[in-house]
Amino acid sequence: MSGPLGERASKGWAIVRALLIAYFILFSVIAALPVPGNASHERLERPFEREELRRWTALFGSVGVDVTPKELGEGYIAFSKGYYRARELALLPIQGWMSLTRTDQSWRLFGTPDEDAYALTITAHSASSDELLYESGNPERRWNAALLEYRRIRANYNPTRTAPPPEFAGLAKHLSEHIFESRPDAERVTVALVKRRIPLPGRDASSGLGASEPRHVIELARSAR
Repeated sequence: MSGPLGERASKGWAIVRALLIAYFILFSVIAALPVPGNASHERLERPFEREELRRWTALFGSVGVDVTPKELGEGYIAFSKGYYRARELALLPIQGWMSLTRTDQSWRLFGTPDEDAYALTITAHSASSDELLYESGNPERRWNAALLEYRRIRANYNPTRTAPPPEFAGLAKHLSEHIFESRPDAERVTVALVKRRIPLPGRDASSGLGASEPRHVIELARSAR
């Protein structure tokens, strides 16, 4: 199509296209904004959160703001719930599209760490010894650390509050095959996620880090040849 009518149609489409792009960019920005962590009265009763509320209460008091830990916690819960409601309302016009295309995403800020952390451990077992090859955070057990600490690989074993990711079993199998190939004496391989309690700030670190508990353990034996 040419002439004045074609030019108007072309300009009209350019405007529509720009509006559509701006529409999706706007909602993508809103969806990508950080959201508060899970706030609840139960969570704020944990030792880490109680300690953090006391710390912030002292900080506010140092600048002349008189607030109690309970009032601060109630204010945070109210803010968090209000933020979530406002976010859901803002994204309502595009929520169906994001669900259909599986493009909905968000990342959460956290004010306090979890009380527990998990360390990945990999152990090779032979007839004569058990050798710990890799342990998260241990500078002396660094077998294949460049691979295991790569962010996309960590996602395959970083557990949620209930269980490791579904890919954990496949990763354990792949690692065991690699160990069996490189270590002819290895008979079994154990891949585990060890749960450890993190001490509160200012407390004796040795009292908290000493306790560990294997929670998700996969043991694989060399296949018969």
